[in-house]
Amino acid sequence: MKPLELAEQLGEAILDSDEYKDFTRAKEAMEASDEAQDLVNTFSDKQQALRDTQLGGKKVSQEQVDQLREHQRTMLENPEIKAYLEAKKEVEGLLAAVNGTISRVTGMEAGGHSHGGGGGGGCSGGCC
Repeated sequence: MKPLELAEQLGEAILDSDEYKDFTRAKEAMEASDEAQDLVNTFSDKQQALRDTQLGGKKVSQEQVDQLREHQRTMLENPEIKAYLEAKKEVEGLLAAVNGTISRVTGMEAGGHSHGGGGGGGCSGGCC
């Protein structure tokens, strides 16, 4: 079987995993919650306002930063947002584990060397 065909199957298996199903349910619940959406939208608006202030060459006050952090804490306490972020972290962990397994099997681990060695693979950064 060809690698891309196997990748399609792997993608389908991920979509069928408990982690991904939990993530989908949590995302839908968060999107359906008016309170969660208001919290996220308000946070985004406040964050963008601070960016705009900085980009305009003005200094952001500590009070503005504190207000944003307080709103972020409130947002992260919301049950739907909290469940969404936890489920997202689980899916990201699954994807990282899959990627790590593929990297290990192929010898392409971060900081590692690919199969074939020899250092003639075009690595000009001196790492080989």
